[in-house]
Amino acid sequence: MRAAWIAGLLGAGLAMGQPITVLQGLETKLEKNAPRGNAPVSQGFRQDRLQDVNAFNSWFDKAYMPAFQSQPGWTAQRRAFVGRASAYLGAIQGLAGSDPALGMALSGAFNRLGRMQEANPQYLEREGAIHSYNNSAIILNQLANENPNDPNVRGQLAFVGGRVNALGGSIPIWMSVPIGGGNQQPREQRGIPEAYLQAPVKTSAPTSGDYPRLDEGTLSPEERVQWRELRSRYYNVLSTVYAAKNAVAPVQASVESRGLALTPDLMKSSVRMNLSLDLAKSDLEQKQFDAAREDLQIAEGEARRILRYVGL
Repeated sequence: MRAAWIAGLLGAGLAMGQPITVLQGLETKLEKNAPRGNAPVSQGFRQDRLQDVNAFNSWFDKAYMPAFQSQPGWTAQRRAFVGRASAYLGAIQGLAGSDPALGMALSGAFNRLGRMQEANPQYLEREGAIHSYNNSAIILNQLANENPNDPNVRGQLAFVGGRVNALGGSIPIWMSVPIGGGNQQPREQRGIPEAYLQAPVKTSAPTSGDYPRLDEGTLSPEERVQWRELRSRYYNVLSTVYAAKNAVAPVQASVESRGLALTPDLMKSSVRMNLSLDLAKSDLEQKQFDAAREDLQIAEGEARRILRYVGL
């Protein structure tokens, strides 16, 4: 019955193209089944909300976001949808702190709204996107206080902080580990600490010093083919590396300013990424093409690992 209801909900949204109708079904269901007065919240009610939010996320990915991408822009109906979706998710938000699965689903829903609001530069809804990401951060911060070692929560916190910073807003929250390791609990109280709210970080871009240089007149025809192929690949990897650097920069700046360190797996990937890219540049300039190819593969792999870690 549950599967049939979800399928019907998704199908109705696809056929009619009316997201408010889809959302209204969820709103009605929540209102009908919500505990009254001081009645305790049952586990069954939480589980139903988790399935509803998952259904919302699935529908959003399959129907709503593709429609927005194919015809971007903001109409009155789309603005109404975002407002009502935020209100609906906010009504469930209080249940998320002690329920990791529901919390992750809710933060994912807010992240989806944020990604849509910033998806098209021409129709950027900057303040709306920051608001959506901040809602996600509040939920994730609750989860982090309950289980600070959850890598999924850490990764989503880093992603949210990176997106808010990229939009020129304040970084709401992220996960780090105290220097010296151990299982220390975060010193901050629940909620978003004031110290997290300001961490301006400038993004960086490659300079002329990052590009390998070689006199092609010293190369044989076969070497020239390899050089040009690997130089092109180097430029692509360089772009990916800088994307990873900029994604993690706001997190690193904030944790270091507070006497903390990035998580060890993120630190290891950052070191390997930077070292491998430097070696690849040196290898290309010394005509060590096989070594350059191997180093570029490592650098790209670590860069993509960092991007996945922060949710990109």
